[in-house]
Amino acid sequence: MSPRVLIVDDEPALRRTLARVLESLQYEVLTAGDPHLAYSMLDEADIDLVLLDVHLPQMSGALLYLALVRRWPRLRGRIILMTGDPCAMEEGWPAELLGCPLLLKPFTLSLLAETVRNALLDTGYGGGGQRASNGPA
Repeated sequence: MSPRVLIVDDEPALRRTLARVLESLQYEVLTAGDPHLAYSMLDEADIDLVLLDVHLPQMSGALLYLALVRRWPRLRGRIILMTGDPCAMEEGWPAELLGCPLLLKPFTLSLLAETVRNALLDTGYGGGGQRASNGPA
């Protein structure tokens, strides 16, 4: 069975692009444009990895991250943060998020593929590996 990835981002065009790329790499992909839909999808399906935008209109990605790992502890280490804000991690960033892979937008599709693959490997999905990211790890 292919790993199932949930993309949570409020930009429809970005969700579609990321989904197409990950589907071409044989991942099963679900997408959500808001935190409430993401929660519903996580309740209904086993998700192996979440790509999470840091800036969502209804709730910050940081708060959503904390809610997700509290409700679904197996997602700890399986959430990749995405942001176009290079200062997003400066002040007030919860300590729990500092170890997350971070993709700074715009990122290359090859970096996306590598980061997803490594996050799954690091958390035991198919073996061991090293985390690759263009942000703090």
